[in-house]
Amino acid sequence: MILPPGTRRCLPLLCMALLLVGCGNPAPSPFAGATAWTGARIWTGEDEGYLEDAALIVRDGKVLAVHRGDLPHDVKVQDVSGHYLIPGLINAHGHVGMARGLDTGPAIHSRANVEAQLQLYARYGITTVISLGDEPPQAFEARDEQNAADPRMARLFLAGDVLHPPDAASARGKVEALMRMNPDWIKIRVDDHLGTADKMPPDVYGAVIDASNEFGRPLASHMVTLEDAKGLLRAGTHLIAHSVRDAPVDNELIELMRERDICITPTLTREVSVFVYAERPDFFDDPFFLKAADPDVLDALQAPDMQARFTGRAADYYRAALPLAKANMLTLHEAGVRVAMGTDSGPPARFQGYFEHMEMAMMQDAGMTPLEVLIAATRDAADCTGVGEHLGTLAPGKWADFLLLGADPMQDVRHLRRLAGIVLAGHLQHFDDVPYAAEHR
Repeated sequence: MILPPGTRRCLPLLCMALLLVGCGNPAPSPFAGATAWTGARIWTGEDEGYLEDAALIVRDGKVLAVHRGDLPHDVKVQDVSGHYLIPGLINAHGHVGMARGLDTGPAIHSRANVEAQLQLYARYGITTVISLGDEPPQAFEARDEQNAADPRMARLFLAGDVLHPPDAASARGKVEALMRMNPDWIKIRVDDHLGTADKMPPDVYGAVIDASNEFGRPLASHMVTLEDAKGLLRAGTHLIAHSVRDAPVDNELIELMRERDICITPTLTREVSVFVYAERPDFFDDPFFLKAADPDVLDALQAPDMQARFTGRAADYYRAALPLAKANMLTLHEAGVRVAMGTDSGPPARFQGYFEHMEMAMMQDAGMTPLEVLIAATRDAADCTGVGEHLGTLAPGKWADFLLLGADPMQDVRHLRRLAGIVLAGHLQHFDDVPYAAEHR
């Protein structure tokens, strides 16, 4: 082709102009700078099954999308083929900073102890903990200073001092004092076990609940009996923090819970912890337990004088009550009441991280399907505790907290113990005893 005179002199200028507007360079994709986790079967927590041939797109610690098809050129690829990818697990009823091993003295109330326990939860795949009461001030410091975009340990929400005002008149003052710590929840303990002399009467717990509503904080209720559960629901509690353990649940309780969509945290392992150490428990031989267990604590729990402490009236009561607690959990679940996985782990001999896996296995053995247990430990645990806007599923805009597993947990929740990687806000955690992290450093 013959170009008009002078055109050839303009070509360099034309090419430069085209380059400035992107000629020859692909335009940035909507996923520019993101990481695509590819090759895994993905359960987002929102649907019933896995997504095949999809990639989880993460940027700045949050989920951008679950993407099918070719990936843009400007996305970093993290190939996790052969794994199952699911949301991080949430303990809707745990505790941090209450003990170190079997010690509950004031010396254990340290920031280092709180953070060590949050790391312990995380290395077992428990990426968020709702700590329901009696945490030291250092736990509030850890919560307030945690970097949400790179937490490096389980995310923490907490309740502060468990309230037990002497009368209704003092209830508001107790709540107001607690609010200075800015708790995420308020917790009351109505009854530890049958026959306690300091059981909280309805007028007192009603006044605490009214005050918690005034300050805009949800309230969790520790209880044992069916009648207390009903009374607390009528008074407006926001969470039933244990199973009913004295009688079968009835239609009245079910309707009270369904009316306001109140959830329950079964804490079946809490009952186990009251009596199981009277003898050497089988899980002391479980490698998944032993990978983070303190040998000194295990030795102490096998001493005859310590074993004797796990006998007597309370041990007998809760051993006998455990089958009923399981049955009541299942009845509520089948009636449409949401169950949020919770363990009450954190006090002495309630092993953080491992007890959550034990709890989920007990929930499955009681009659919930593996998928139902997974929902209870992710989506429902988040929604029931008020953190579902940011956690619980792998929906766009939520924090990219997820697990990589070597076996399918929808076949058996015990496959959750096949942890191959733990990811918090898109960052793969390098715990020494997590195989995937060790292999991909």
